[in-house]
Amino acid sequence: MKFWIAMLAALILIAEPASAQSLFGGDEVFIAARNGDSVAVEEYLLGGNNVNARDTKKVPLLQHAAAADETKTLLILIKHGAQLDLTDKLGNTALIQAAAYGASRAIDILLESGAKIDLENRQGETALIKAAQSGHLEAVEILLAKGANSEISDFTGRTALDHADQNRHRGVAKILKQGS
Repeated sequence: MKFWIAMLAALILIAEPASAQSLFGGDEVFIAARNGDSVAVEEYLLGGNNVNARDTKKVPLLQHAAAADETKTLLILIKHGAQLDLTDKLGNTALIQAAAYGASRAIDILLESGAKIDLENRQGETALIKAAQSGHLEAVEILLAKGANSEISDFTGRTALDHADQNRHRGVAKILKQGS
């Protein structure tokens, strides 16, 4: 009996996982999306795989492409029906992640494709707040031009302007003050 238990354990350890994802969220398609390998991503989708797949950390495929500002990959995912406002376990959307990383081209594409501009994550942060926190001036300008609400505050009561001031992003703070 011990032999069969050992054999079963060995098979489990060497067998490929049923999902296409690795233990560390480094599945090839997620790496391809982050690195702009749009051909690999499209092949994955044409193989019948889920466009809204998540890595083992529950981050949707679209967020990987958006945060990396990989526009061609982003457009392919959108063409295949990716849910624009799908959230990760922290409530972040692709737009929030793109703003956090200053991915201006991705922000434009997501908004033009219908992403909701003022959605909040679990900390009450919007795309505008994330862009302001990180000092991404171009991202803040795009979001304001597209109608982002600069008066929304996160769960600590701070607005995008408060975050820009706190993190000494003077250019961002100046733009936010003009937009108020």
